[in-house]
Amino acid sequence: MTAPTAPAPAVAAPTASPSAATRPRRVPAVVVLSAVAVVVAAGLVAWNNLLVPALPADPIVRMIANVVGVLVLVLAARAGGLSWRDLGLCPTTWLSGLRWGGAAVGIVALGYAVAFLLPATRPLLENPGVEASPTSAVVLRALLLIPVGTVLCEELAFRGVLHGLTERAWAGRWWAGRGAVVAVASAFAVWHLAGAVAAPAGGIPVLGVLVVLVVTATGGVIMSVVRRRTGSIFASVGIHLGTNVVGLIAVILATR
Repeated sequence: MTAPTAPAPAVAAPTASPSAATRPRRVPAVVVLSAVAVVVAAGLVAWNNLLVPALPADPIVRMIANVVGVLVLVLAARAGGLSWRDLGLCPTTWLSGLRWGGAAVGIVALGYAVAFLLPATRPLLENPGVEASPTSAVVLRALLLIPVGTVLCEELAFRGVLHGLTERAWAGRWWAGRGAVVAVASAFAVWHLAGAVAAPAGGIPVLGVLVVLVVTATGGVIMSVVRRRTGSIFASVGIHLGTNVVGLIAVILATR
């Protein structure tokens, strides 16, 4: 007589793994970074067109606000993963950027010098507003307000953070380079909207505003292309300094 055998242990049924349809889909990085770039661009536009005009009219106060705001933006970009190379501040690109930037300042200065020396074009440089301003105010504007409050802040914000963010978002895609240039130049133009409305070109309300925006966008494209070519914002800083600071100096010399 054989001994009774123990019943075989029950085999647990395999648990079904969640199907691909039920798994949460990860949002592509390009979508996330593009959304961040849109938020940054919108924030910059709102900053210069809504917040800054609401501040006291003291230019020093507005310069300090711009400096603090852009420093916060740069620190946030670094904390978010952008490298110094993304921001156009990598030391290996400094020399190239300074060469291009210095050349841009020289070319602009030469152009203004020719316009200043020629009797036919010198009157175009005269500006009654500059003539009526105190010398101290003009010097402060030329040596501090424009170089720091305008040029440095705008270059760090646009050719630095926004350019680096858009290139990182679209890396590897055929539109990455051109897309970054167009996006940054467009945001840079709209950044100047409040100023264009307050002082339209030729005093013509609608057409004058459009002219200012188109000219600003064109300048933004040139600066973004040079910044992308050199990898350094020092190149675009040179162009910006040339057009703004050298231009103001030429106006001062022609007016006073």
